[in-house]
Amino acid sequence: MLPRFLEALAKRRGVRQFGMFCAIGATSAVIDVGLLNVFAHLLGWHWILAQVVSFSLAVTNGFTWNSLWTFRGVNSDSHRSRYAKFYATNVAGLLLNLAVMKTVMFAMTGHLISPTNPDPLLLNVSKAVAIVVVSIWNFMASKYWTFRVSPTSGSSRP
Repeated sequence: MLPRFLEALAKRRGVRQFGMFCAIGATSAVIDVGLLNVFAHLLGWHWILAQVVSFSLAVTNGFTWNSLWTFRGVNSDSHRSRYAKFYATNVAGLLLNLAVMKTVMFAMTGHLISPTNPDPLLLNVSKAVAIVVVSIWNFMASKYWTFRVSPTSGSSRP
């Protein structure tokens, strides 16, 4: 049995939404990291191009599942409008992601610019750190902007 405070915490809408968001984020992270590695290490793309493409595919996955599950029925805006907001917040997340990754790479190697892709371990360690930082940003932006309850909507929140 869970202690009472954990039960009470689990009943909070925001906590449930964050858990759902993180579950979907995990699937998007698998898509993002998997494709990043395929594009950068198997296909030889530059890591920034590989990250932008893998990110775009992962964002589409995240939007689809967050619309259907995490924030279902919360916002009465059009699907296109919500996707544009979601993508815009995630572009900010991508820039934050790239900055965090580059900072970690610099901290671990001392090189600001490298003519080659980082080795897989360095790339994935920097990506893991970025995922933690960017997940918090993406959830807050989704909850309080992209999928927020419209003032004129009578929607109930999950």
